[in-house]
Amino acid sequence: MVSATGVPGQAGPGRSCGPPLTVDLRGSPGSVSWRLPETGPAADAAPCVVLADRAGCGEFAVLQDTLHHLGVPSVRVDAESVATLRLSATVTGGAGHDRTRCVLDLDGRRIAPTVVWARHFSPRAMPAAADAAQTLLRAESWHAFVRQLCSLAPARLPGDRPGRLEQLAGAAAAGIRVPRTVVTTAPAEAAAAMPGRRVVVKVVGEHFVETSPGLLTGVLPEVAAHAEVLRRPALDHPVIVQEHIEHDAELRVYHVAGAVHAYAVGKRAPDSPWREEAEVTVTPVTAPPAAADAVRRLASLWGLTYGAFDLLLSAGEVVFLEVNTDGDWRWFEAKAGGRAVSTAVALAIRTLHLAALENAGPPDPLELVDFLLLGTRTRGSRP
Repeated sequence: MVSATGVPGQAGPGRSCGPPLTVDLRGSPGSVSWRLPETGPAADAAPCVVLADRAGCGEFAVLQDTLHHLGVPSVRVDAESVATLRLSATVTGGAGHDRTRCVLDLDGRRIAPTVVWARHFSPRAMPAAADAAQTLLRAESWHAFVRQLCSLAPARLPGDRPGRLEQLAGAAAAGIRVPRTVVTTAPAEAAAAMPGRRVVVKVVGEHFVETSPGLLTGVLPEVAAHAEVLRRPALDHPVIVQEHIEHDAELRVYHVAGAVHAYAVGKRAPDSPWREEAEVTVTPVTAPPAAADAVRRLASLWGLTYGAFDLLLSAGEVVFLEVNTDGDWRWFEAKAGGRAVSTAVALAIRTLHLAALENAGPPDPLELVDFLLLGTRTRGSRP
């Protein structure tokens, strides 16, 4: 079970964003989960989807069960237990139309990855050894291997991983409105140049840092009074300071292989899903055409098969905030009811898997029973 605990107390003058939040993933049981056809040993490597994540995250557990119902073989590994795997990988390349092929031997099973999806797969999650150098070497080696496996596979998700500044620059260049933004070590100076009574302060990189394996500290975005930020001293690291845009609606829009699924989100503050979950409302909506178009254009720009987009609607105009390429979806589904994103993700993986098979024709038609077996509603982790 994932637990989150907010650290009490008011903002101190040296704070960069909102009050810290602790997420404890320690004790989440790590394991390797196989869903392969029961056909006995094969002469050749079995085509297989590879899913790599954290033991405390539930998206891939549900996805793997759904893929199994759809007849798609898979293996799921997590950062906490990946170091226990016995691994051998062979990479071959061909001329002409022959493509690069990677064959893995994982704990005695030979597979040929068709689709590889890594999310939240952090080297900091791997248990420490007695020797610090060995700990780092092991963690970085596994992380590098999974990252390169994604590149070698016929299909990989989510796609590119643009940082927040790259995202804002790309969206602005595409003609999509973004908040006025300054990256600075002096929040007060940046706030002085911002209009309005409030500003948004957020980190440049990831919202969570892992101080020890399984113990994460989150520094989440905050909406702060303009006058209060003007009193903050300089920092020893850069932060993002943005204008606060008054808006009519906030949307979380999931892009899955060209399809979009949108939810209207009502919350008091950016960190409300973590600190006051019961007060957050999530409602399935049809994405306005302008929002759907913006999401598809940006997903194409960044080569994203999957992405969780955060948008605002302000007087009918779409405002792009950011895209989380590792964004969870089950929490939103659980709040809203239904499983539209889970279904879309499973079908997209199935299509990519079939397309990766040698001499594969069009995907098999999806029978009604397939839809009836597409997972169950479960409580999800937070975004």
